[in-house]
Amino acid sequence: MRAGDVEQASLRRDEAAAATELGYVFTFLLGLLFLSMFSVWTWDLESSRQKSWTAEAMDQNLDAVAAAVERADSASHLGENVTYAEPVPLLLSQATRLELRMLLDDEGLLLQDGSREFTSRRPISAGASTNHSGEVSLNGIDTVWVVLDGGEVRLQVSQPGI
Repeated sequence: MRAGDVEQASLRRDEAAAATELGYVFTFLLGLLFLSMFSVWTWDLESSRQKSWTAEAMDQNLDAVAAAVERADSASHLGENVTYAEPVPLLLSQATRLELRMLLDDEGLLLQDGSREFTSRRPISAGASTNHSGEVSLNGIDTVWVVLDGGEVRLQVSQPGI
């Protein structure tokens, strides 16, 4: 073998190796694309489920407080000087970004978020001669008290001390 043959053999183009390297690069980029698409899809799925779970929890909160108001109305039938207090544990107590507020009046119980995107109302029977009042901001609150005192049913966040 002559010196020129060795030089020519080492400078020969290896097209198969170049194609393999390009295959590796394209495979990596395709995997990166699939991973990115999967990440966006799972984020969107989680975000939509979170909205659904939030709405469900808000409905459960509203139902629980409305039931407690009905029980307070029932307790008022026992006499004029009856006092009654019931704590109602709430879901979503850590969801301060929602700016939830609950309003009780003689017509019913209203729950809405700060953006007014979610607004829900539960009517109350008002079968008792009690008045209903109270507005509570639910930011960071894990318990709402339904209190019957002096012929009035009201909502409050602090323990009534009855």
